[in-house]
Amino acid sequence: MEIRHLNTFKAIIQTGNFSKAAELLNYSQSTVTFHIKAIEDELGAPIFDRIGKKVLLTEAGKKLLPYAIQILNAFGNLKEAVGEQGEIRGQLRITAPEALLIYRLPPLLKELKEDFPGIEIQLQHLDPINWRTDLSTGNVDLALVIEKDKNEDNHIILEKLCDETMALISAKPIKLNELHSLKGQVFLLTEKECSYRAIFERIIMENIPDTSPEYWKQSSIEFWSIDATKQCIMCGFGIGLLPYSTVSQEISKGFMHAQPLPSSENLSVYLSYHKDKWLSPSMRTFLTLLRKHASKWNLEMT
Repeated sequence: MEIRHLNTFKAIIQTGNFSKAAELLNYSQSTVTFHIKAIEDELGAPIFDRIGKKVLLTEAGKKLLPYAIQILNAFGNLKEAVGEQGEIRGQLRITAPEALLIYRLPPLLKELKEDFPGIEIQLQHLDPINWRTDLSTGNVDLALVIEKDKNEDNHIILEKLCDETMALISAKPIKLNELHSLKGQVFLLTEKECSYRAIFERIIMENIPDTSPEYWKQSSIEFWSIDATKQCIMCGFGIGLLPYSTVSQEISKGFMHAQPLPSSENLSVYLSYHKDKWLSPSMRTFLTLLRKHASKWNLEMT
């Protein structure tokens, strides 16, 4: 069993089928099939069930997966450690919510690539449900999350970087402290399991305590994009709840209004990684820059 075989195994799981894995790895489909057969011959058991166009892990495949990820991660760490000749090089897979990917991280990434061009960054949108699993399985190296509280986990290291001020955003001012002031509004909700959404729903229920589930369905739209939410609000359609950092420019130009929330409703930005994660030179470099920029984020919130 070779490293390239395990890499092919992981690519199939990531893409969902053999042909897409072949495209990702720039292999022929016959090469992908050969790699999987080599693993199955060595294990003496099939690792995939092929049902129609679907590819599913067998019990043997499920048992192989965590070991394959550990081996691939260890091999990547070894290449980086051995290959370091003064210049810091390596690959980092980072997951973060849109509010950080678009409104916080670009200046940091610019500085990183200018000063450390050998570090390759792969960014992906945070899965609010499975990010801890992604860290544990090695699918990502580092997760940046925006949460209400620091939920302790024996396997995940969480470090608070800064506070994140939340605000109710609307085209015209709304007196949030007045009962029923939100009645008749269209609520622009973020995706399910998003920490902002839980706060927004609680605020609505407290402001309009007599609402029914049907009212919620008829009076809300779910968005995955902060920019789409902002565009709707600026044209006078709906209200939303977002981190102030994502709307500060529009607020300063008078395009929309922000109703500050009590400090108890604020969230925090955390960096997180698995406790057993090897902090490679590229990882340590990124963390140093991240903490430096986070100190600026804190000043912006004061």
